[in-house]
Amino acid sequence: MGNIISKKQEISKAFWLYFYLSGNGTEWIDYDLPPPSVHKLARKGYFAGWAIDGYFGTKKGREYINDVIGRFLITFADCNPQRLPHKPKLDDNSAKIHQKIYKLQEISRGLKSLPTKKYAPGRADKFEDHAFWAIKLYAEDLIAKSGIIIYETLEQWALGQFEHKERSTIRAKCRSVYNWYEERDFQLPSRGKYSTIQEWYKESKVTRSENMKKINEERVIKTKAKIVGAIQSIRFLQERVSVRNVAKHAGVSTYTARKYLQEMRENGELD
Repeated sequence: MGNIISKKQEISKAFWLYFYLSGNGTEWIDYDLPPPSVHKLARKGYFAGWAIDGYFGTKKGREYINDVIGRFLITFADCNPQRLPHKPKLDDNSAKIHQKIYKLQEISRGLKSLPTKKYAPGRADKFEDHAFWAIKLYAEDLIAKSGIIIYETLEQWALGQFEHKERSTIRAKCRSVYNWYEERDFQLPSRGKYSTIQEWYKESKVTRSENMKKINEERVIKTKAKIVGAIQSIRFLQERVSVRNVAKHAGVSTYTARKYLQEMRENGELD
């Protein structure tokens, strides 16, 4: 499967898989990925982007590209990857530009696979709260396969599996399951240990207030990560780091951007 050599104006029109990763800038080599079309070292990490030949506006195309993005994030989980929503600046003299557009298969062949289970585990059928136990048992399947749970993968699977139920209810069940296993470093209990949902809740000690506290804490961490990623993108684009710009790149409201920028500056969390 050959590469398509292109001029700069052609590569700028391609679809981009563009990421910020922490690391020394060579981690992509370990997974036999081709040289990034754009590579730029930055503080505490680097930017890497691959120009892709193809159109991904159809449902099948979106599913295909989302699968590859998910596999990339899992493969490079140790590098805290962040997908950047914009295209790289090809006139950046500090970046290394590799004038190639790749077929998506060339990028995806070295990436780890996503879990392929599509149906609720049959073991959940004997429990009264079928949805909860299906999510819990599916989470265990994820741990057995990958050694960890990617929360977004668990939630996306659960929402698709239980489309007829309230999304907020399904999300709450996902969060309870995820928090419990995360607290235990994703260690699996012995199979068949719990016969009722009450026993599971008793051991996990997840109360409504405790769970909401955890959700809020994680929301703060996730929002701060978005703010930091937005600032890195803005600096890379050599734009002004303003509240409005940060809000736009992070996908949050200006109120949220202003609030967290102020807090992070006061706490010395921003460089």
